[in-house]
Amino acid sequence: MTRRSTTLESRLTEWAKEYTGYVREASIGWPGASPMAQIMKYHGRAPQGLNPRGVETNTAADEVERAVRALQAQDKGWAPACIIRCEYFEAHEEKHVRLSHLRSIGVIVREVGYSQHLRIAKVHVAAWLRVPFDEPVSEEERLGLAELMLGGLIT
Repeated sequence: MTRRSTTLESRLTEWAKEYTGYVREASIGWPGASPMAQIMKYHGRAPQGLNPRGVETNTAADEVERAVRALQAQDKGWAPACIIRCEYFEAHEEKHVRLSHLRSIGVIVREVGYSQHLRIAKVHVAAWLRVPFDEPVSEEERLGLAELMLGGLIT
């Protein structure tokens, strides 16, 4: 999937890089563990142990993580939060693999629902960060979003 070059995309990409790269590259004892599973388990980065060196707080990525956590805490925000994490943390995986990972944590959506929840999550994060959201939407997606907003179930 080709991503558009926007402020929001660069913030989301940096968030994924910092939050998934930390677990993989820091050699902190979880080799082979899924970065998404770790983020979901610890609601952020995995604990760093007793070594406070190199701990950076309140980074731009932390601000994105706070936005995603706030979304997750909202009624009906769990699925969009999981989907945006999956989209960016597992960007190297094909969509059917990401959908399978989501099913394993209880988020059951088809490709259309995935796209709609992802868009909702991006709108939320953009508003939280106070950056523009200007992704175009197709006529088919527009109808699906209208159904979602009117209370239809996305599966």
